[in-house]
Amino acid sequence: MFNTFIWDFDGTLFNTYPMIVQGYMLALKDYGIESSKEEIYRLLKEYSSAAIAKKFQVDFTELSDNAKLHEEKSTYLPKSFSGAKKVLQAVVRKQKRNIILTHRKQDSTQLLLEKEQLDDLISEIVGPENEFPRKPDPTALQYLLDKYSLDPKKTVMIGDRALDVDAGKNAGVHTLFFDNENLLHNIQADHRVTTMQEIERFV
Repeated sequence: MFNTFIWDFDGTLFNTYPMIVQGYMLALKDYGIESSKEEIYRLLKEYSSAAIAKKFQVDFTELSDNAKLHEEKSTYLPKSFSGAKKVLQAVVRKQKRNIILTHRKQDSTQLLLEKEQLDDLISEIVGPENEFPRKPDPTALQYLLDKYSLDPKKTVMIGDRALDVDAGKNAGVHTLFFDNENLLHNIQADHRVTTMQEIERFV
């Protein structure tokens, strides 16, 4: 059905949220701000990390950088969601393309992929080093459409948050919302799945 699969990373391919939530809680604690796992997780899922900075009235860049430093010290080892490797392999087997578009640094993303031998299944990782505006801005997706001469009708953006879906819509590609917790019901994506296995039918 689609020829190019553009994946969000955190919360879509890998369950990194426990590590991310802890990182932001510790970063807020550096400011003397107490928060709960539930509150941080809700803000991340429903909005973005920028919403955390806004709510607690701290500088976003500084908070984000500090959270990442705490993440790097975490002993939690994120793992890919069940079925992720299989669907990535199915895409490559049919000579189609997997690309990652993430707010996570490229080296961190690459390291996690390598730990599960998934790196060879990915054509490119677009991260903050590319210096594109953050999702839902479509600039990064437009770069990929141009670079690989992609047909928007045969390209899908896959993510677990509204900003992923909105980025896809803004770029004119198809959108697939991965809602493994059946948590968010107001996301207007073209397609919605709750498991990785369901994504195989789009390959």
